[in-house]
Amino acid sequence: RWGLPYTRSDANFVLVQAGPHRAALLEGLEARNIYVRDRDRQPGCAGCIRITTGLVAHTQACIDAMEELLC
Repeated sequence: RWGLPYTRSDANFVLVQAGPHRAALLEGLEARNIYVRDRDRQPGCAGCIRITTGLVAHTQACIDAMEELLC
């Protein structure tokens, strides 16, 4: 719904192609004590962040924060 392409995974993470929003998301999420991995320098992952999923409450907090930052 934010127009960010992503790659599904069978593991406990999703790879999001944040593009021009990457830096703002990394900074904004970190300011909210939500840490995601910057994958921009990995081959084939320019503009990407990796969001690890775990506890439902943590995942929901990340989604809520991204909603604030992107909308």
